Amino acid sequence: MHGPYTHQQVASRFPFFCTSPLGAVVNGDGSVRPINDLSFPKHDSRIPSVNSFVDKADFTTTWDDFTVVSAFLRAREKPCQLALFDWEKAYRQIPTNPAQWPFLMTLTFDDMLLLDTRITFEGVAGCGSFGRPADAWKHIMMHEFDLTTIFRWVDDNLFVKEPESAVYAKVDLRLSQIQSFLDVTHPFTYDEAEIMAGQLGHTSYIFPQMRCYINGFYRWMNNWIFRHHPRCPPPHVVDDVERWVHVLTTQRLTRLIASPHPTDVGWVGDASTSFGIGVIVSGRWAQFKVTPGWNQDPEMPRDISWLETVAVRLGLIILLSMNARPGKVFFVETDNSSTKSVIQKRRAGNVAVNEEWKMIQDLLISHDIDLLARTVASADNRADGLSRGDRAGLQAKHQIRVIVPADLTPFVCEVV
Repeated sequence: MHGPYTHQQVASRFPFFCTSPLGAVVNGDGSVRPINDLSFPKHDSRIPSVNSFVDKADFTTTWDDFTVVSAFLRAREKPCQLALFDWEKAYRQIPTNPAQWPFLMTLTFDDMLLLDTRITFEGVAGCGSFGRPADAWKHIMMHEFDLTTIFRWVDDNLFVKEPESAVYAKVDLRLSQIQSFLDVTHPFTYDEAEIMAGQLGHTSYIFPQMRCYINGFYRWMNNWIFRHHPRCPPPHVVDDVERWVHVLTTQRLTRLIASPHPTDVGWVGDASTSFGIGVIVSGRWAQFKVTPGWNQDPEMPRDISWLETVAVRLGLIILLSMNARPGKVFFVETDNSSTKSVIQKRRAGNVAVNEEWKMIQDLLISHDIDLLARTVASADNRADGLSRGDRAGLQAKHQIRVIVPADLTPFVCEVV
């Protein structure tokens, strides 16, 4: 939509033009959509409307209505998979011929003129004009993907595929694009890095647990002084890309949309270097003691931040043993601000902590759940005593047995 223009401005460009009034229709949800009322006036033979000059038969198209779709489904002898696709602002994406513009002027309430250069819902030719590119799009989709058929009803599309059909073209394309950044000898432009960061951002809507592994690209871009000069990916970008490749090649790609309302299951954890780890989830508790020399590995220094992160993984194992429902986001409480920050960022400056978070992320993604940190005062941290070896106030019948993962057994053991 262009304008507003005065009548004199339009007349200087178009020797003849026709205006239609600005109208409105009410959508199914109650919202109001402005329209260019090309059928006005409807009952005045002295002033023909724009639509009266158009023969609808010249713009025919085919639609798959209920009868067509139901007949297809009734004839099926085995299950099939369905997916819905809706064109966003369908008509508004189809341009009109400039020769038609003099007849698509809209008169506003203040006697100004607007030029609508897209097909409109009120145009007789609109449906057929949209149907033709939609038909072409359908043929392209059928050619590119292993689909049984596609049904169309204006801007709504119903994709049909066989259960055994693998439609992974988009995933394969994204993987190949991501994997190209693993080559540390291949230079990329700033625009290429920015596009990949944006694509990973979209992918993180499916894998929200992976948002922390986009930061490497933004860090790289922030240090890009001469944007016209290509640069090879630095190690921190390669590390992030390796995580994305790992997840996209090992995890199930069909995900539940995460609940916007976190669930409180009474999950709290704590750790101390003097004794070990305490975790409480839904009234069930577990206690773990650090083994001698747990923090003596010079190649992988482990400290209290690593121990706090291990407490998160052990609490997650307990939660999963209680059949945590997929699609949920669970609160985990801590009295340590650094631990809360690490839970939120899923990253830290400590290599051992980052490696531990990779294990946690794999568990979260494979079970389709997520975490949200919440601060609790130290005096109210019910796991504080457990982490220091004190079980006061806890009943033995509420203790839950936990199988410590093999990679953690050299460092912590369960206290029964």
